[in-house]
Amino acid sequence: MINWSAIDPTSTRGRIVRLPAKLLPKSTVMRIRRGPARGMKWISGSAVHGCWLGTYEFKKQQLLDRIVEPRMTVYDVGAQAGFYTLLCSKLVGYGGQVIAFEPSISEARHLLEHVRINNLVNVTIVQAAVGASPSLSGFSSDRPMCQNCLTVEDEQLLVPVISLDSLTLPPPNVIKMDIEGGESNALKGARALLVDHKPLLVLALHGPEQVSFCRDFLRSLQYRIFDLAGSPIAAAQIPDEIYAVPL
Repeated sequence: MINWSAIDPTSTRGRIVRLPAKLLPKSTVMRIRRGPARGMKWISGSAVHGCWLGTYEFKKQQLLDRIVEPRMTVYDVGAQAGFYTLLCSKLVGYGGQVIAFEPSISEARHLLEHVRINNLVNVTIVQAAVGASPSLSGFSSDRPMCQNCLTVEDEQLLVPVISLDSLTLPPPNVIKMDIEGGESNALKGARALLVDHKPLLVLALHGPEQVSFCRDFLRSLQYRIFDLAGSPIAAAQIPDEIYAVPL
């Protein structure tokens, strides 16, 4: 299978293969072509075209396909337009559930629409950011698609922030998290949940400070860290996408 998403979009080949997709109206509803979410409906303009092609972050898709089982509860923290919400909804089935956290107004709108057009009854959406403690925080609104995040510099848009430890929702078996640099605070606010329920973690890490903190924090809670293929990672080789398993 060709991974179209891996082709450099700035190269001549990348521009050529992406041209037909760019001609699609943004409101076009496509069927996801490949991967664990194959067959589910996707709004073409809601994220990169690799989502409906089924090649978006394919190694992460493969990992979730291996670890998410029927009847599990999955937290999708930083759900964006809902690609992984849809994927995990299909994997957990009607006996499981996905709880999707997304503070962005535009992303949450697409997320809600994807849940609606796919008739998903096992998804709950929480329109809030996840952090260290309950609060209100500034949230950016001028960054590229899927890259807005909590910020102390912009108070024009305030969003609610919750901690995972403060919730009364069913505890997760798996947490997928991608929140543009907020992962260390989100983990701080989930310490009791991680200790008591020991979910599997799939984390995107943004920058060396996040890598360093999350590595040390997870190891202090007796988690082992792997790459997305499942290979153990040495202390000095932490990549920006990890899979963490409790001992």
